[in-house]
Amino acid sequence: MPDGRAPAAMATFQQAFVSLLSVAPSPLFAKARQLYLRKYPLETSSAAVGQPLGRFRTFLLSEDVQESAEGVLRIRAQSFAVVHWQAPQTNPDDYRAYLQSRWDLSPDALSLQESAWFREGGAYAVFLTPAVMERAFQPSGPSH
Repeated sequence: MPDGRAPAAMATFQQAFVSLLSVAPSPLFAKARQLYLRKYPLETSSAAVGQPLGRFRTFLLSEDVQESAEGVLRIRAQSFAVVHWQAPQTNPDDYRAYLQSRWDLSPDALSLQESAWFREGGAYAVFLTPAVMERAFQPSGPSH
């Protein structure tokens, strides 16, 4: 694998990403979706249960949403945030250690942020890793 992740770990992270997005408000409701994605981390998705929430949590920070004329919705992650939950800024190695142990991720770049995370506070760092969700919608209408 080019990024060094084991296939099972990639599946776990990808499954948590898809699980979170499957219950998030539609991209048509941008404000509600943004609030939801700032409140609920990947660790609380149905695909990620089994491990207690610790001092770090992983959130989808930005996404690219595309819908084709054929009714296929594609959501591609642009960036994620790893939040030092309700705590001050820490060093990059702490964030990296968490991402490695929880998700088996080793992002090339990790950018510490000066602002606090959403309403709950807490310092955070931004990182990039690939994640995509696709869903095909069938047109609804009268059945014949």
